[in-house]
Amino acid sequence: MNNSAPNLPLITPGGSPLTLFGDFRVYTFTMLLGIIASIFSILYFWKKNRFSVDILLILIIITIPSALIGARLFWIIEVAISNKNNGSLDRWWAIWEGGLSIQGGVLLPTICDLIYLRKKRTVIDIRKAFGIILPNVLLGQAIGRWGNFANHELYGGICSFDSIKWLGEGIAFNMYIDGSFRIPLFLIESCTSIIGYLILVWGILQFNLLRPGSTGALYLIWYGLIRTILEPFRDPADFEMWYLMLAIASFVIGSLLLLYFEITGKKIYQKIRYKKHSYYYFNTKVQIVSANTSLKWING
Repeated sequence: MNNSAPNLPLITPGGSPLTLFGDFRVYTFTMLLGIIASIFSILYFWKKNRFSVDILLILIIITIPSALIGARLFWIIEVAISNKNNGSLDRWWAIWEGGLSIQGGVLLPTICDLIYLRKKRTVIDIRKAFGIILPNVLLGQAIGRWGNFANHELYGGICSFDSIKWLGEGIAFNMYIDGSFRIPLFLIESCTSIIGYLILVWGILQFNLLRPGSTGALYLIWYGLIRTILEPFRDPADFEMWYLMLAIASFVIGSLLLLYFEITGKKIYQKIRYKKHSYYYFNTKVQIVSANTSLKWING
């Protein structure tokens, strides 16, 4: 197995981050790009459902800071539990250096958004909002994982250079971490996030193949399944059993929510055909459900 690279500089875990234009970190760029891409994707479906853009703007104002806070808090908890960095939190505020947990970055803003949406439940369908926002997060995750690559994070155990050289020198050589070539878990998760995004958003959500809220549940199932598969491949020094348990919990909770949305949705929503193979679901509690009025509303 070819696992030596005597002419490559030694990269320490999380060290030598890649930068743009001098000191601007690629990690920061991918994080911002991922947020912007997700927002524009959400906006398309938000307007398609004729939801108030003002409400979406407030959700964005709530989501971005709460996502950063939640992601950082989860990382701080991880450091405290696993004693990483010898438990040092001297630069707890330097999020551009890495140290953001996607679990916290999804959990806290989801809770905050649901609290706000509950207050707006007479003018907006919470299930539809849930089903629009969560799966679109996958696009941001796919882009953001390249920030992990730039900071030399989210890699797996030792592998041979021959097994990853097909990825190109730019990726393969940056996987030479702590004296060995590593499995590029960041790339695997980025690719699976894109696949999940295309299936959940532009397949199921675009054509309303499932009842409102179900695509949000499918996000939890997809993310939980992928992380359950990938966590055991982490570098043994970074493997944390509680992250694996969180991934399994995400899969289980998502499965229960999917059943709940599909079963209870039969009583709440009226299905209206508006194209040959497409449907639209109207909430009988907050929307006019006359077939003629509904089709006129859909067609603008």
